[in-house]
Amino acid sequence: MQTTDKKMFLDMQEHPEKYSDQQIEAMLDELDRVPDVESAWQKFSAEQEESTESTQNHIHTSHRWLKVAASFIGVLLVTGLAYAAFRILSPAKEQQRTEVSTLNSQRSSLNYSPDGFVLFADIRLDSMLAIVSRHYSKTVSFSNEELKGLRIHTKWNQEDSLAAFIGNLNELDELQLTELRDTIFVQKGGVQ
Repeated sequence: MQTTDKKMFLDMQEHPEKYSDQQIEAMLDELDRVPDVESAWQKFSAEQEESTESTQNHIHTSHRWLKVAASFIGVLLVTGLAYAAFRILSPAKEQQRTEVSTLNSQRSSLNYSPDGFVLFADIRLDSMLAIVSRHYSKTVSFSNEELKGLRIHTKWNQEDSLAAFIGNLNELDELQLTELRDTIFVQKGGVQ
């Protein structure tokens, strides 16, 4: 029954005086007619299938876009991490290369004697302490940048303690070395 027929049927029930007997009979005949259930069911099924396909296509499209977005974010994340690792490790590698080249250029200043001593001849203080501090697993801290460039002539017995080596260098008037925990502190001589 269509919407206009429903309105007319309700209006007939409330105001039968408005309608002729023939109109009332026609309405009752239409109500008595058996509806075509099969065609109504097919129409309903077709509408539901269209709705389901539309929903599935929408869901499939949404999933595809989510996969693309997740892939893009993953690529950006990996790229960012690789870049960060490169930026963090590059200065360390450059410093290591500089240190190695400095030590290689100063190898001529290092002499190993047969009795186990290392002879430092005209070597920069920072280069010498880099070698010694690695041996004792310490770090070096300079109070003054110009101290790094001091040229030193000394010998070092690798079997001696760090305290003995520091005592030997402290005999020089220009330097005052102290050891505190895992660090060797270097100051100008005469500073307490």
